[in-house]
Amino acid sequence: METCQIKENKMNKMNEINKNTAILHGECIIRKIEDLPSKVVKLENIKNHCIIAESESFGNHHVVDCAEGVGFYELDGVRYMKNEKPANVRCVHTDRHDAISIPEGIWRFDSQLEYDYFEQVLRNVRD
Repeated sequence: METCQIKENKMNKMNEINKNTAILHGECIIRKIEDLPSKVVKLENIKNHCIIAESESFGNHHVVDCAEGVGFYELDGVRYMKNEKPANVRCVHTDRHDAISIPEGIWRFDSQLEYDYFEQVLRNVRD
């Protein structure tokens, strides 16, 4: 039988894992962060969706649909999102990846990296 202390430790561990949420959508890594960086610039005039990871070849960008309560930001080429309600992440070509819903929060968008041992280079994953 578990003691209350063990259960409390497990709950604290789960809370710590949830604070460091990372979601994958193809080669795009969506990381939950505590706050927006201080010098981010709000992206204005975004019409239907914001590109969060550009396609290398086929124009199949990873995008977040624009909606009320969803704001997009950028700093040094890195995109961020602050959403007050769930946001829809999808690909332009819908047959490549399933659409997913990102819960409320502040998010940073990155690309997965891979290391090529033959060429000895680190590069972005190509989807």
